[in-house]
Amino acid sequence: MMPTLFTACNSTKKRINSPVVQNTATPSAKVPATHTLKREDIKSEITLWHYDEEEGIKIIKAFNAVYPNAKVKLFHPRVKDPNNRNQLTSLIRSGIDVPDVFYCEFDFVKRLVETPNVCADLTERARDYVGNMVPYTIDVGTDESGVLRALAHQACAGALTYKKPIARKYLGTDDPDKISEMMSTPEKMLETARIIKKKSGGKVALFPTYEEPQILYLGGRSAGWIVDNKLNIDKKMIDFIDFAKTLRDNKYEARLNQWSPGWSAALADDEKALVWACPIWGIPWIVCSNDKKAANGGRWGLAKPPYPFFWWGNWFGIYAKSENQDLAWEFIKYFTTDKNAMKEWSDYSEGLPNNLEVISQGSVEDSKIMGTNIFKFYEPLIKDINGKLITQYDDTINNAYQDCMRSYLAGKTKSKDEMLKSFKDKVKTLLKDVTVE
Repeated sequence: MMPTLFTACNSTKKRINSPVVQNTATPSAKVPATHTLKREDIKSEITLWHYDEEEGIKIIKAFNAVYPNAKVKLFHPRVKDPNNRNQLTSLIRSGIDVPDVFYCEFDFVKRLVETPNVCADLTERARDYVGNMVPYTIDVGTDESGVLRALAHQACAGALTYKKPIARKYLGTDDPDKISEMMSTPEKMLETARIIKKKSGGKVALFPTYEEPQILYLGGRSAGWIVDNKLNIDKKMIDFIDFAKTLRDNKYEARLNQWSPGWSAALADDEKALVWACPIWGIPWIVCSNDKKAANGGRWGLAKPPYPFFWWGNWFGIYAKSENQDLAWEFIKYFTTDKNAMKEWSDYSEGLPNNLEVISQGSVEDSKIMGTNIFKFYEPLIKDINGKLITQYDDTINNAYQDCMRSYLAGKTKSKDEMLKSFKDKVKTLLKDVTVE
């Protein structure tokens, strides 16, 4: 058993930025061994790039507890870089002092995966392990030609979380199955919003912001933003423009910006909004960190989303030109295939390990915050998440779409057609190598 170097503490830990083709894969009957050499005999040195110094140190300490003679040097941004990416990008372009292992967020790792000669081919090395991983995580780490180049140690499946006191007061129930049904289609969401508004006298909205359902719609698309190197505006995102406008015009959302102080404060306010999008890491880091009463239980519940989605997550990749690929692979393999390591990480981060066998066993205990077994709740949601929706341009395109939506809902852009034209113009300006029609 791995020493407990990760320690859980429901509401006091620093947040980890952890926020689809149908696949019915089940846990492998035979899970391969996680190493071929004695771990104490592995001796060499690698450099790990991690955007967060504190978490990077914890990861290295955990690895050295079982690989005592391997050396891992932490490399993290020293300059002020809000995206934590520019410094690494510069190193890769120069080819000098590039770290051996990258630990990157989902949209950035997709960019590295799709860039030639950046991430090493992991297909053969991971062949015996991928069958026990959550399918969408494999899709995100695979390039357009089908080569696997990055692996995740976590899955960030999404759900809805709702305020039980508000649900009981205005909907007459806080039963998760009934709330799930009320949120199961756009039409039912709008009807639920109408009821809450009427019964609360306009004080309470369904969502704190239109950005909550936007995350759901993004997950429900049939194809990503780029298809055959052309901008693709999926019907879901066209439909969402009308859905969001209906929310705004009818005051079915509280007009708060996601991650703003008002949005955070609304989580503890029983007279503001009912539903938030909630990846599994959102239970401690969105709900409990902002609603101090949540830790006592009974205030929050989980419901199924209308569309499968994931929010955030991190992947490991190996620099294609690294001279230390054997140790780099041992490092990645340990965190993405070793069940004990993944359980320890899950305890620390209160997340979902990227291991179907561990997930199927359920959480060690029920969540006091949500009153249910978290692994068991999220388990049926992971199989339909579409990781193939993610492209290397998603951060740029999503930001452009968000800017245009805000302008439209604020009345600065006068029509839906004008909003779409503005969106296309932004993408054309920002991404010169993408065709926009």
